[in-house]
Amino acid sequence: MPHNISVLTRFLELLIQTEPDAIEISQKIFYLLSPLPDYSNYIVRINKIEDAAKYPGVAGFVCSGAPADSGEKVTCEILLNDIQEVNTFARFRDCRKIRVQGLDNIITKDYLNIFARLRESFLGEVEFCPANSCHFAAALAAEWLINKSGNRIVTSLGGTGGFAPTEEVIMILKLAGLRKAEKTYDFFPEMASLLNKITAKPFHRNKPILGRRIFHVESGIHVDGILKDPKCYEPFPPETVGLKRKIVIGKQSGTASIKTKLAELGISCEEEKIPAILEGVRAKSEEKRGALNDIEFAQVVKEYAA
Repeated sequence: MPHNISVLTRFLELLIQTEPDAIEISQKIFYLLSPLPDYSNYIVRINKIEDAAKYPGVAGFVCSGAPADSGEKVTCEILLNDIQEVNTFARFRDCRKIRVQGLDNIITKDYLNIFARLRESFLGEVEFCPANSCHFAAALAAEWLINKSGNRIVTSLGGTGGFAPTEEVIMILKLAGLRKAEKTYDFFPEMASLLNKITAKPFHRNKPILGRRIFHVESGIHVDGILKDPKCYEPFPPETVGLKRKIVIGKQSGTASIKTKLAELGISCEEEKIPAILEGVRAKSEEKRGALNDIEFAQVVKEYAA
């Protein structure tokens, strides 16, 4: 248990560094990690309104189906699977704060008009929490903010729990000029590692933002383009999210890849030997059914550049 607590605490400390407007935690986490890392806007998820009295110093609460008279610190959460269902939630119209969860299918519809309808259907502040079963939650969350439909969304790192992936929304907003241009997130790999320990579910190596191989490039034309101008294929520098670009040598490699890898490994080679090395790399990759590591590449160079 002490190890788990240290992992959770470190993850929370890094989450604070992403500069969120609020951090939502469960009652269990509140007690498990108390005293919590210094932060001014913790939100506690409660099961019933009476539980709020247990946390006098907390900034706010989230409660599913909370009545309209729950108070200004309580956000009432409702689930909408389709925008037509909004008519059945008239009893929540006067809630001061409402969280609308779901609606992940509206990306295929006129979602801007749907956003407007949500705002018009509730008198209080509307918080949007798109589900991610259709894998559009990050886009919908960002559109909600970019189009000024509201100023509050709900996300989770890596999309844990079926919500919009925090890291994807952050980078969308950063590229749109809505986050600090100079801020970097080189702690994302550590956060991903910690979340892996917490959930026991590793991220796919090519997952956007958090995948450890998203800046690994093999295709010859891609390598050539990136070497000339990284912005051709990379929306932001790898270092922004704590990663590094890596040229992968394999059957899709081209001349630019071979030259780059030779320089990276400090191997001198005559220009006229490059085509032979390239053929050797492709043959070895076909035989191996995969990319070559640095040792295998060096062996190919030794054999074909002799």
